[in-house]
Amino acid sequence: MVKIGIVYDNFLSPYFAGGGSVHAFEVTVRLKKYFDIVYIPSSKSLRWPKEALEKKVKEIKDLGIDIADEFYDILDKYGKFRNAKIKDYVRIFNVKDIDILYEPDHTSFDIFYFGKKFGITFHVPPFYTNSLRYLSRLIKFYKFNPSTGKGFYTRFLYNELIAKPKHRSLLRKYPPTFIAAVSSSSLVESGLNGKILKPGNAFDPSLLKYRGRGKEDYVVFWSRLNQDKGFPELPDILKIINKEVKTKLVVMGKFFDNYNKNLFFKKVKKYGINVDYLGFVPKEKLYDIASKAKVLIYPSHVDGFSLVVLEALALGIPVVAYDIPAISSVYGDLNQVKIVKEFDKESMAKEAIKIIKMSDKEIEDLMNNDEKLLKFLELHSSWDNVAEAVKNVILTGVNT
Repeated sequence: MVKIGIVYDNFLSPYFAGGGSVHAFEVTVRLKKYFDIVYIPSSKSLRWPKEALEKKVKEIKDLGIDIADEFYDILDKYGKFRNAKIKDYVRIFNVKDIDILYEPDHTSFDIFYFGKKFGITFHVPPFYTNSLRYLSRLIKFYKFNPSTGKGFYTRFLYNELIAKPKHRSLLRKYPPTFIAAVSSSSLVESGLNGKILKPGNAFDPSLLKYRGRGKEDYVVFWSRLNQDKGFPELPDILKIINKEVKTKLVVMGKFFDNYNKNLFFKKVKKYGINVDYLGFVPKEKLYDIASKAKVLIYPSHVDGFSLVVLEALALGIPVVAYDIPAISSVYGDLNQVKIVKEFDKESMAKEAIKIIKMSDKEIEDLMNNDEKLLKFLELHSSWDNVAEAVKNVILTGVNT
């Protein structure tokens, strides 16, 4: 049987690490059907406390995923290795009997240094090749946070001085056997060539039970509450909507910092709009509340695929979103996702108004009687399909 080394950090994260980590976990546990799997935690995993790592290692082991023996030695000498350079860290692992290394969600540079055939899946661009376009977008949505001193310029400088030159250098010096991506977004923005996984992600099929439960008089947004997801624009969009039709916005998620949280609620108060902020909500409750919304307003600027949009469609919620590459490439052919030009809040509000004015029956017809959407949901309703796509890419790499 082909032996694969999974190089990754976030299996050991004591916190939820985003959609990429969900994909990585769901795919890896299924790849065990096809390959002999060994998990090699990357050096970034040592940023977490030793006790948290030991707990997560046991959880991963209990799931039947073998962890490289060398990592137990590293944990025993945690203090020594915590600040080790990547080259010194990867040298500890014996990968001679591994056929290919694979990083299911690119988060570190470790995989480049093992001196072994390897492949990578990108969920977000590793860097942005068009510097001027990237800067102009950052200025508009990332802006400046005086409480941290960070802003559009810090992220831009990281792209120009670290992410772009380092990735380009490593990709030239240690070219991957294959590059894959969950959508075309990562490849378009970075200018890299690779294979697009189809499907790139999946939703839990239990979400389908929430469809057809009727709609209530509100619109919804849920995601990480940071500038990437466009949440500061939500009050502006709701203000425009309320000029024509009064509705409530329900927001679910955790704010990343108090500065932007305060700005958000200052806008809400200034505009006199009805916003119900629920904070972090357990999944079952989140899905129940979201499924009754008339529309998901999703002004995201940074996404690799958007599991939020996928979950919304599974729950029976129409979506209005910006035309960023991830949204356009994955959902652009679906009538249930209305796509407007990025930063065009007027158009986003107008598309939302059209849906808000629809009757429950009209929304049900839109979400339940479209063969293209139903086939899309069927394809994306099982992580088995995603694992199959990944398996095929890996086998191509093994045989190269």
